[in-house]
Amino acid sequence: MKKILFLASLISCMAFLTQCGPAAEDREMMHKKAKRVSDSIGKVIDDALNEVAIQPSSNTASAVPVDTTQK
Repeated sequence: MKKILFLASLISCMAFLTQCGPAAEDREMMHKKAKRVSDSIGKVIDDALNEVAIQPSSNTASAVPVDTTQK
């Protein structure tokens, strides 16, 4: 009797776990929100990198070459 009860409870738990989950509409909405957040984070990172980017100097005639050889 215990084996049958255990087997029945195991099957019912498996059925419960497989049936519970977000509906297709909810999954689509979650994917859209995740993409929007991901794009937003990417934009913030790109903006921050562009803000601190070193722009090349237009006055290259005054640039002094660096001597990297050790004496």
